[in-house]
Amino acid sequence: MKKGLVIILVIVLVLILLGVILYMTTERTVTNREDLYEKIEEYLVSLEEPHYSLETKESTPNYDISDFKVFTDIQKLGIKQKGNQFYVYVWAKVYSYYVEDHQLEVNSGYSAPCKFIIENDDVIDCIMPEDGERYAESIKEIFPEDIREKMKNLDSDNQTIKKEVDEYYAYLNENE
Repeated sequence: MKKGLVIILVIVLVLILLGVILYMTTERTVTNREDLYEKIEEYLVSLEEPHYSLETKESTPNYDISDFKVFTDIQKLGIKQKGNQFYVYVWAKVYSYYVEDHQLEVNSGYSAPCKFIIENDDVIDCIMPEDGERYAESIKEIFPEDIREKMKNLDSDNQTIKKEVDEYYAYLNENE
C-alpha cells in the first residue's frame, strides 16, 4: 500500500514540475497589463532626451536653443508573458523638437516596430528589426505571427504627433 502511495506522490510531483516548466517556457497573451504601454512611452522619451544639447559644435553654450520636447505615438500590438518577463509589442513613432531663433527645428525622429522586454516592471531591452537586407527576416525572428499580422494594418501617418506638436508650439505663431 505504501509503495503505491509513494508512486502516486512521485507522479503528482513530476506533473507539477512539468506544469511549472511549461508555464515558464510558454509565451501567452496578456490582457490585464495596459499600464506597460505607458511605461514604454516613458522609456522612449527617456532615450531621446539625452540627445539634446544646449551647446554648439565648439562646446560653447547656445542660449538660442530652448523648449526641447519629445513626442511619442505608439500603436499597441499586444503584450505577451513568458515566465516573469513581459514582451510588449508596439509600433513606435518618436520625434523630438526644439526652438532656435524663434523657429521650430526637428531634433530627431523615427517610426519602427519594437519589442520591449520588461522584468520586475523595468524595461530591460528594446529589440528593433535590422536595416537593409535583413529587415524582413529579422521581423520574423522578433515578432510572433499574430503580431506581424497586426502590423500589416497599421496607420502609417504621423497626424497624431503633428497635431500635438502644432498645439504645443502654437505660441511660435502667435507673434507673427
